[in-house]
Amino acid sequence: MKLPYQRLYLRMAFYIGAALLAFIGLAVASVAAVASYQLESYIATRQSSLGQTAADVLASGGRAALEKWLRTDAAVPSDVTIFILDENGDDILGRRVPPSYVNFVRHSVINAPPELANSNYRPVRLAPQLIGPDNSAYAFLPLPNRISVWGSPATAAGLLIAALLVIATVAWLIARTVGRPIGELQLAVRELALGHTEARVPSAITRRRDELGALAADFNSMADKLAALLASRQQLMGELSHELRSPLARLQAALALAEHRQSIGTAERERIEQEVRRMNLVIGDLLRFSRLDAAAAIVRRLVRLDSLLAELVRDEEIEASAHPCKLELRATPGLEMIGDPGLLRSGFENIVRNAIRHAPPDSVVEVVAKRDGKRLRVAILDRGPGVPSDLLTRIFDPYVRAPKSPDDTSGTGLGLAIARRVFEVHGGSVVATLRPGGGLTVSVELPAAELS
Repeated sequence: MKLPYQRLYLRMAFYIGAALLAFIGLAVASVAAVASYQLESYIATRQSSLGQTAADVLASGGRAALEKWLRTDAAVPSDVTIFILDENGDDILGRRVPPSYVNFVRHSVINAPPELANSNYRPVRLAPQLIGPDNSAYAFLPLPNRISVWGSPATAAGLLIAALLVIATVAWLIARTVGRPIGELQLAVRELALGHTEARVPSAITRRRDELGALAADFNSMADKLAALLASRQQLMGELSHELRSPLARLQAALALAEHRQSIGTAERERIEQEVRRMNLVIGDLLRFSRLDAAAAIVRRLVRLDSLLAELVRDEEIEASAHPCKLELRATPGLEMIGDPGLLRSGFENIVRNAIRHAPPDSVVEVVAKRDGKRLRVAILDRGPGVPSDLLTRIFDPYVRAPKSPDDTSGTGLGLAIARRVFEVHGGSVVATLRPGGGLTVSVELPAAELS
């Protein structure tokens, strides 16, 4: 069981309160030191002037004259109260000496102790002495009428309580300001961990212009991406089951027919082999896509993209001629980047093959590559039927197709998704646009290597 002070906002309140108390303590000590210094300066100043006057009065008229002088308002300034103490430590007018000065005056009066009476050593006096005609000694102590920085003890206690209440309130508000957003974030994290992908931190916190607001916004962004990823996974599994169900159904039909005939003919064997190849292709593309989507480590080295595309075009010319269509490359020499040549070839190969598959006979599929500042731009252009405008942003999603006919089942539906992921893990992007006059343009952008 956690103790209450282990809660973050309570701990913060404690630390802030302790810091404020320490600050107030230092402030009080500083004020007390200044007040003490001012008091000592005040007493010293008054002692030099009033003390000499009192000594003259005592010397000329004795104690009676000194008492009369103390009672005369004109003789004593209004901002000071003068105590003159006899050898017993009592005020000669019978007034009560302030308790805070009892010890002070006790060490100031009067004569030296008996053991020092015949000694030439005298202890330090904290107040000057007045010596009367009869050789009696008096302690002279002028005190300001306001000797307390805080006033009366009741006022000081009230101020202290008020200060403590203010400190507690301020500390609680500061701690709450920090603790509440963290509590909301903790709640959202727990909800997300329980599978509630709609869990988000309230917008009142994400709008904060501080680190906590930025943290909450980052969490919401992460939750959005996670929810989209989970939804994509669910969609992928559903579409994958559909992709595998069709060839499996055809395999079952072929096997049932072969069993009925008690033998497998050439046509059935070829059909079975074709469906097995298709299933193998689907599974292979799925594994490749999963590895890319998991951002597995890729080989990074210097790649001559113009050379890679030239080799790819040469290899794909055979498939293009069988279609039949023509494949052309226009690439600026010296296009260099850092990446995995195998993955990059796979990404471009999927796009080029898709363009060849949809290109009309005797048309030209163009591959254009150039450098644009710090980016490399590659465009694959065809004159095929294109795709509906509402599919332009979705054709790179898994199992989204724009087939030439309802019966067209060529490809696995993952080729363009794999291509997009390949370019993304290389810090690039890919988009599709409709080409004027018919057809599709697939534009790839990748970071170029720094020029030496």
